Amino acid sequence: MNLTEKKGTFDNKKTKISDVLLPVLTVMIILGIWFAAAYAYGIELIIPKPQSAFKELGSILGKGEFWVSAGNTLLRSVVAFAIGFCAALAFALLSRASVVFRKMFYPVVVILRSLPTISVIFICYIALKGWFRAVLIAFLVIFPTLYASFYTALENCSGELEQVVKVYNVSRFRSITKFVIPSVRAYIFSDVVNTMSLTVKLIIAAEAVTQTVSSIGGLMAEAKSYVDMAGIFAYTIVAVAMSYFTEIVIRLSSRIIKEASLKCRLR
Repeated sequence: MNLTEKKGTFDNKKTKISDVLLPVLTVMIILGIWFAAAYAYGIELIIPKPQSAFKELGSILGKGEFWVSAGNTLLRSVVAFAIGFCAALAFALLSRASVVFRKMFYPVVVILRSLPTISVIFICYIALKGWFRAVLIAFLVIFPTLYASFYTALENCSGELEQVVKVYNVSRFRSITKFVIPSVRAYIFSDVVNTMSLTVKLIIAAEAVTQTVSSIGGLMAEAKSYVDMAGIFAYTIVAVAMSYFTEIVIRLSSRIIKEASLKCRLR
């Protein structure tokens, strides 16, 4: 191994270490601020100490009801995101294919994008009942964001696609699978990750306001009715962990799709 290779290996290790240490440092700073605020306020009923919240979290994790509720919330988040993703992609494709459709559909996107989230929650709470209510609330909020991301990505790729078809004389299906999909993935990756995290937060908020049974939001609303601040903080930690978990899943899925698309290009 020459000097350049050794330096490159050292830089990679240094980068990996910093990737781990810097987030940990940020978490420690947040915990420090939390400690300081709790001790400065001095009232556990309003701002519980971190040890109280984590003790409550340990108690919550030992209950079967929590895991059922977490599973329901996570399932609702996945369903809402999947419906929003597929619908946004379909309508973006239609908008890209037809100018008339795009102009007619534009007011719908503007209205959905402008609706206050709390209005959507209240309307769905009054008009609907059952398990699907929180899913619809999250869908109505995330759909305009995903639609805009897909449409922008397709618009940016369409001109290049036409050149590929013309210059290399490849079929449209082949150009879509080997060129458009990888390009769109690169354009919308960050938006998809952020939208998935937003979906989890929307689902929990909708569950809390509508007091959905067997859900993280419902448990949080119950803790609020008992003025259990340690419980609210504990469920907040759970919500953050769920959002982070979904981000990891999206990133891994994106990596798998990227590797698969590279293999397709090589064939």
